[in-house]
Amino acid sequence: MNMLPGPAQIAAICLSAALPLLLICYARIIRGSGRRFRLGCLSVIVLFVIACIALPGQRQLDDVVGGAFLLATAIMFFYVLFSLLAWGFTLTLLTSLVQAGRPLTSEQWAAAYMQGGDLGTFTHNRLKLLIGSGMVMTTNGRLAPTAKGLAVARLVKLVRLSTGLG
Repeated sequence: MNMLPGPAQIAAICLSAALPLLLICYARIIRGSGRRFRLGCLSVIVLFVIACIALPGQRQLDDVVGGAFLLATAIMFFYVLFSLLAWGFTLTLLTSLVQAGRPLTSEQWAAAYMQGGDLGTFTHNRLKLLIGSGMVMTTNGRLAPTAKGLAVARLVKLVRLSTGLG
């Protein structure tokens, strides 16, 4: 029994690793997060099909199906990460608090995020998540990012800038 991945599976693994790099390259060319992600996925799928056709040797159905499953898993994984970075409400709230550069009340924070609007119950729900995860703390009725929150916000900003999302 051979435990090594077949050629199609190796191609799928390589293309899975290339997907985030491809998204970074597309960030300079394509506007729109959703369009960029769809084009990146379409590109790796087309490259996988080309690799399955062009790779030398006999085609094994289990190798091709396994490779397709590997690539589909990578696409789903990166979709979750990409979605959080592109459209993540909670992380956007955190970055708006960090951008303020000073502790804010809940109302000031909601106004800063909504540019003057009121988020009400939904904001308080997200606030509970950030406090529960240890990224925000409250002191005397004011909110401030923790060291963990600052680190996460900086990482998000770095990834957003490198992928053209912000």
